[in-house]
Amino acid sequence: MPNPMLADLAAEVAALAASPEQLVRRRLWADLHSLRAARPLVSYAMYTRVWERELAPESAIVSPGGLVRAIEVQLRARLWKARNIPDDEPALPTVWLWAPPLPGSGPLWGIDLPSRQSDAPGAYKPIPPIGGRQDLPRLLPPRYRIDRAEADRLIAEATELIGGALPVKVHHDEAHFGPFEWVVRMRGMDALLFDVVDEPALVHDLMEIATSGIIAYHRGREAAGDADPEAGLTIHMYTDDLPAQPRLRHSWAYVHAQSAASFSPGMYEEFVQPYNARVAALFGKVYYHGCEDLSRKARIIGRLPNLRLFHIGPWTPPEPVLEALGDRCAYEAHSHPTQVLFEGDFGAVRTGLARLAAGMRGSQHVLKLCDVETLGGRGERLAAWAVAAREAAEGG
Repeated sequence: MPNPMLADLAAEVAALAASPEQLVRRRLWADLHSLRAARPLVSYAMYTRVWERELAPESAIVSPGGLVRAIEVQLRARLWKARNIPDDEPALPTVWLWAPPLPGSGPLWGIDLPSRQSDAPGAYKPIPPIGGRQDLPRLLPPRYRIDRAEADRLIAEATELIGGALPVKVHHDEAHFGPFEWVVRMRGMDALLFDVVDEPALVHDLMEIATSGIIAYHRGREAAGDADPEAGLTIHMYTDDLPAQPRLRHSWAYVHAQSAASFSPGMYEEFVQPYNARVAALFGKVYYHGCEDLSRKARIIGRLPNLRLFHIGPWTPPEPVLEALGDRCAYEAHSHPTQVLFEGDFGAVRTGLARLAAGMRGSQHVLKLCDVETLGGRGERLAAWAVAAREAAEGG
């Protein structure tokens, strides 16, 4: 039977998502992705876990745990953001749950990819299982696998809990879209920095294994009917003109190779770009993400098939990227989250936004605040950032 609290929250989210303001916001993002936005957009990508830990009003969450709490937190966070952050992110209706993996399916690549955790939260170092060419036969092609019966049961239970007020979907993607990051887990970055000079053929063989495996995985996801275009609208793409068919050619790919930050443009072009391009070619729209300085690699990355959105992180000067890529894609220009939340003088944040907006002027772009893992007791700066970003985008 429905949970009255969840049903009320779901009805509130449904009304919000269908409101004229939210529909206008969704059209803004569709226009941005089609390179016809009338103005720059502003977006703070809020992590639900950060809201729950640092922003949720005291006693706001009443569920003790389990599926009820997971849904409650998701819905309350969505409502809180719509009411408190004056950006352009739309409130979307779908409740997303992580699909249960198939029991006993084993490691994705046939072998464990362990890592050593640091004392610092979130920091780790891979323990590479591939010591050399002799270990390559240990790697197996990944398969898309979820527990379909359990996934259907989960959807049915969640739908009942919220009284059918919102669509409920599950998503599962073990393979993601970055072959090089898998190679780092398999071989280790320390070894790869020597391999690209001493044994380049091994790097290419590993990249081939990772790339063909990712492609096979996503084709399996499509064959299972799980290539839902809406699943790609995460904290970056938000919304689009979405067909109903579950096809990769209608979906976004989040292509990346951030661990290759120390590669020269030539090394990147040889060891990363051709493989990323094969992954990108499967999908209708590609978002390229990289927090590192991408200015010297932008022209190479710009050759990716179906590139629609390019990440300009705090360490990337926008001018050379715009010169390299021009109007072939939209851009996501990021404020530095540490400056936004921990700079003593908020005037420095405004100055940084004005400089960033000036560098992006004339392009299709969104001013973005993302990767905020903690607020340092300064949650009020999120709304202040959104206001300042809008003023900067308008040239005020």
